[in-house]
Amino acid sequence: MPPSVRAHVDHAIRHLLRPDEVDGWSFRWTRDDDDPDTRSLVVDVVAVGEPYMGYLYQENAMCPVAEALDVFTDGLEDFISESRFAWGQRRELTDRPWHRG
Repeated sequence: MPPSVRAHVDHAIRHLLRPDEVDGWSFRWTRDDDDPDTRSLVVDVVAVGEPYMGYLYQENAMCPVAEALDVFTDGLEDFISESRFAWGQRRELTDRPWHRG
């Protein structure tokens, strides 16, 4: 995984969640139930005790990295608005550095 992907995920988490809300986050590879030969890179985030798993990348997928980061970030925004700690809050990441030229 390129260091820039880690930096972009960190950017999204730091800007959408307050420091006191983040219990931790990490990357891991999973196997697809429908296709065990395919692995997916996921980001596990725990915020105020609530877990969120966001898909970031699937092997053999033709998805650009910027699009995968958008999907992860959009999902994190939705998770926050549906969480117990930020119920109904709309937190949006408008600064997405992976779109900068």
